[in-house]
This record gives sequence, C-alpha cells and structure tokens, in this order.
Amino acid sequence: MSGGDHRDQPRSAAALARDALAREWAGAISTSAYVSMSPEDIHRYLRDLTDRLMAALTGPEVDTQIAADVGARLVAANFTGPKSLSRTLEVLADTLPGTGRIDVDRPTGRVIEVLSALAAGYSWALRDRVFDQQEDMARTLLHVGRDVEQALVACEAQFREMVDSSPMGIILSEPGGRIVRTNAALDTRLGYTGGELLGSELSELFATDPDELAAAHQAYQRLSRGQESRIRMPGRLRHHNGESIELHLAVSVLRDTEQRPRYLATMLDDSTELGLLKTWLEHQTLHDLQTGLPNRQYFVSHLEWVLGRLDPSEVVTLLHLDLDCFSAINDGLGHCLGDRVLDVVGRRLRKVVADHRTMVARLGGDEFAILIEPGDQVPDVGVLAETINIELAEPIHLGDTKTAVTATIGAVQRKAGGADHTELLRSAGATLRRLRGKGKRQWGMFDARADATERAELLLAAELPGALRTGELQVAYQPVVALNDTRLVGVEAVMSWRHPELGVLPHERCVQAAEQTGLVYAVGARILQAAADRAVSWRRRFGADVPPVAVNLTPLQMQDPDLVAAARAVLDRTGLPPAGLELRAPVAAIRRADGLLAGDGGAVAEDNLRVLAELGVYIGLYDFAGGIGGLRCLADLPVYAVQVAAPVSVQVAADPSRILSQSVHALVHIVRASGINVIAFPVNSAEQAVCWPWVGANWGVGDLLGPAGPPEHIERLLAARARLP
Repeated sequence: MSGGDHRDQPRSAAALARDALAREWAGAISTSAYVSMSPEDIHRYLRDLTDRLMAALTGPEVDTQIAADVGARLVAANFTGPKSLSRTLEVLADTLPGTGRIDVDRPTGRVIEVLSALAAGYSWALRDRVFDQQEDMARTLLHVGRDVEQALVACEAQFREMVDSSPMGIILSEPGGRIVRTNAALDTRLGYTGGELLGSELSELFATDPDELAAAHQAYQRLSRGQESRIRMPGRLRHHNGESIELHLAVSVLRDTEQRPRYLATMLDDSTELGLLKTWLEHQTLHDLQTGLPNRQYFVSHLEWVLGRLDPSEVVTLLHLDLDCFSAINDGLGHCLGDRVLDVVGRRLRKVVADHRTMVARLGGDEFAILIEPGDQVPDVGVLAETINIELAEPIHLGDTKTAVTATIGAVQRKAGGADHTELLRSAGATLRRLRGKGKRQWGMFDARADATERAELLLAAELPGALRTGELQVAYQPVVALNDTRLVGVEAVMSWRHPELGVLPHERCVQAAEQTGLVYAVGARILQAAADRAVSWRRRFGADVPPVAVNLTPLQMQDPDLVAAARAVLDRTGLPPAGLELRAPVAAIRRADGLLAGDGGAVAEDNLRVLAELGVYIGLYDFAGGIGGLRCLADLPVYAVQVAAPVSVQVAADPSRILSQSVHALVHIVRASGINVIAFPVNSAEQAVCWPWVGANWGVGDLLGPAGPPEHIERLLAARARLP
C-alpha cells in the first residue's frame, strides 16, 4: 500500500466514526420534537454539529463557546422536546470519546467540559426563546391600538389572559419607574397580593446593595433614552418578607405610535431553576442512571485527579469487578429484576469499602470499579476480594424470588508517582480478562510478566490484517513421512508469517493471532485455497498418486455450518479430486473430555466431517491425546489419520519410567489395529524419532523429518518419490 493510502486511512476512519455518531444522535432525538427536516437533512445538520464538537474537544484548550453554540443550534432547529437534551447527553457521553483521536491531556475531563457547555448553551437558548415569545406577544397586543391605553382597553381580555397565565413574573412600568401592572406569577413569587404593587416605584423592588441598584438604574435609563431596545441581566429583587431572591431579568421597551418609549416590560425568571437544571444535567452526565453510582467518565476523571494530588510514594488500589454469570439473571429473571440486582450490588460494594476513602463506580453492563485512596495502611486485596464476595453472596430478595451473585476481580496496586490513570485502568481490565478463563469468583493482582506476554500477542493480532494484505503471511508446506523409511506419505499446508521484526512465525502463532482478530476464516480460506491449488499443480507434474495435502482446521472453522460448502467450492474451482485433500479437526471441537458432544458446535463439526467423508475427502484428527472424547471420535467417524498432541510427544520421549510411553504404546496399537494412521508430532529430536516407532506410530512430522518451507522443498521429495520403483 502506498504512503498516500496510509495517510488517507485515519481521516476516512474518523469521518466514518463521526457519521455513525451523527446517525445515532439523529435516531435518539429526531422523534422527541417536531423538526421540519427530512431524516437526511437531520443527519447532515447533526453531522455538522458533530464536527463542531470535535473541534471544540481537540484544540489546545476546550472551546466551550463552540460547545455552547452547538446547544443553541439544537434549540434553533427546534430540537426542544422533553427528552431532546437528555438523549443528546447520553449519546455524546457514550460515543464522543471514541469518535476521534483526542491526543490531549485529560480526555474524559474534556468531554465532560464540552457536554456541560453544550447543556448550558441549550438552556440559555431555550430561555431566550421563551423570553422572545413573551415579548412578541406583548408587542402584538400593545400595538393593536394607537397607544398602550387604547390597546389595553381594546384587548383587555386577551392581554389579561396572556399576562396572568404566564409562568414568568411580568411587570409593566413607566419609563420613570412607576409600576402600572403586574401578573399573578410576579405577585406570588415576591409574596404580594394582587394589585398591591401598582403605583409603587420599580426601584423599591431591587435589593439594597448600592452597586446592584446603580447597575439596574443605569440599564433602565439606557432603555428609557432609546439607547437599547432590550437588556437581559441577573438581578436580586426584594421579597415582601425582606429576603432577596436571585432572578434573571429580561427588559424590553414598548413604544407608542411615534416610536417613543412608553412602557418598560420586565419579565423575570427564577435563576435557581437554571441552577437546578445545570446541577441535574451535570449529575446525569457523570452518574449511572440505574444505580446512581459515578459512571465511567466520572470515574476516569476522578482517578486522574486523585493521582495528580497524591504524594508520589503513596499507594492507590484499583479493583475492576465483573459479576459472574449475570446474563443468567437477566435472561432467567428478566432485565427489570436484573437492574434491581445491580442496584443492590452497588450499595453492597459501597458498604464493604465504607471505612476507606473510596469511589465506587459502574463502568457499564455488569462491570464495577473501586478506587481506594491511600490510608493508614495499604489494603490486603485478597481479604478485600473475599469480603466483597461474601457480601455479594448474601441472598437478594426480589419479591418471591431470591438470588445471589459473585464477582471476578482484577486488582492493581501502584504508587502514585509516575502512575498514569489510563494505564491503571488498562492493567486492572487486563488482569480481569485473564482471570475470566479460570472460573468464577476469582481474584488476582496485576502480573507485569503475564501482561507483557499478552500485550505482545495482542500486538501481533493487531498487525495480522496488514500482514495478510502485504503478503507477509504465506502458505508453507511440511512433509509427512513414514517413520520406517522416511518415504513421503503426505503434505501439511501451514501458515508462515515472515514478520519484519520477529522473523518467521510458525503456524500455531498465526492461528492464535487470527482467532483473536476474527480473521480466522479469512486465513483458513487462504490456506485451503492455496493447498488445493498446489495439490492440482503437483498432480499435473508428478502424477495422480501424489499424496493428499492436509489442512488443520481451527475449532471455529470446524464448527462453521458453511464449511462443507466452502470445501466443495474449492474442489470445484480447482478441479482437485476429493481424495487429494485431507481436512483435520481438533478433537476438542467435536467431543468434550467426558465423551459428550462439545455443545451445538460439536454436533455441527461432527456432521461436517461425515459429509466431507461422503464426498471423498480424507478426514483426520489432530491434538489427539486419547481419552474418552478422542476415542468416541474414532468410533463414530471414518477417520483416515490422527496426529498426536504435541505435549504427548514431548513427554513420551522424556519418560524415564516408561509408564507413560507404555500407556501410549497400548493406545496407539489399538488405533493402528483399526486401520487408522498415527502421526507423531512433533518429531524434532533424535529421542523422539527413536521412541515413536516403538510406541507404534507409523508416520511423523517435525523439523527433524523436514521443516515447513516453500513448495519447492516438497517438489524435490515428490520428484525423488516418482523415481522410486
């Protein structure tokens, strides 16, 4: 791929991510209010707002003005339904952090700052819209007649209905300050009876702070002199009982027919409502709606803040918990009761760590996190984990039903000095993932060595798609030979990765990386196609008695319902006779250790092998170590060959007691007596080469007998085989 392609890729991926966010955003809010746009217009509109938010988020500093403008634009487009803002915050909080590369400090804190500014801009724009509507109504009514008195007489019923029913407090005053009308909302808010304020001076309602009174007087003077047509400002008015109330004031000039200021309309809204809204929005942004616990964004930001203020020598403890088999509760009892279980779990976790300075958060799904700040002593994670599971194991009463849960816990303890909050979270999460495969109710500390190994494997998996495109992944061929005379009896097609830094990687590591990335089907198809093509080529050159080419299929491939169709398509496409191909399955993909089928996948794998055998394809087994499962496969399927599991080969050759080798000897002879070929694997040493003929294997594969390599190596063996009498 050219350098230009590499440069285009990140921009294309980012654009796709933003486009997906805009569509999700549109789906979340388009039905919450009437918007006179088509679905595509809504998507384009929100796509532009998404770009603006990313610009606000990724600059040197968070641009709260842009974010606030996005909130105002939502109001301008009429996205003002009851759930428009809350759904917007939910979607952006979940999706915005992963939409583009935020290569700055405190990414989570930045997202929270952007969303808070958006919410504030939305709230102010919505307030301004209400004020504008009130002002337009007042002007419309006032200009019905030649002047205010005529309008009031002509439209008295309408004016009274409009003013008196308004939820905002309204004062109509003369330019000099005398109050000529108030509405019920104003009287109630300030503690007066109807009409009690008429004839009073407006200045008497303002709090006694000289600076505030002077500022209000100057503002009203500018309106009266015609220097401004409207003002909006915070203010404090005096309640009838003498207390002051913080309010927001919008004051407009009402002019007569000669455009002279005739009255001033002052509308008031309680700014404490905005404060409550802002507090609610911040809480919704930072907390899990189900449990009330801090959410992932809040937890990450708090962890970063804690690490920044601690002494470098102080130790923090981070636990990442995953409830065991919680899906069984959701599926068995229903999601409603599952949510109640999550509530109980959150309360119990807080109870367990109540004696520490902590934060308990729900990271999502059935995952929780606990941050324990330094105290008198570093917590014993083993004791803490056991205490948590004892507490969680207490029955949870859900009406007539009782249930209980346990948790698997990954833990990290690290000094604050030099610790990075993202690395701490990653380490705890990686520890949890490693524990999940070991059973339930496990706990473990972060292991740097195991983590390094796992990260190396994950890095390899991440590099695999590129290697598949650039040709670093190639199919190699390894001979299968008779142990008694080293005659070529088969060929194995394996994957070989010519890694630019690690050298040539064997088939097993290629398959492991493919299974982690989901490319196992693509890699498997590549091997199968290449093996068939090569087998056809060899048959043309060396005759029809070329031994079959074998491919070891992965468990996922074997349990694929489309395997037979894929194999048939390859045979039809290449013209290879079915007997020219051998497909092998791992025993564990078919049968468990107890001999039962390996679930639904095992049944599919067994059916696949039977149909392939009916087509004429040779079928085999690999990773064969005896046991009930392996023997059931031999008894139920027309097996052509079995390849012994590598650990058996290694241990048999190194068995001084001969007990293991004699046991394997008996097993192998039973298999051979059934007419099934037994392949020793791997035969990499002289000791293995000597022991396996005695044990009873008739074929072998390994570096000692011929390493995997390019097809030319096999062609030399085929040519020599063809010259034999």
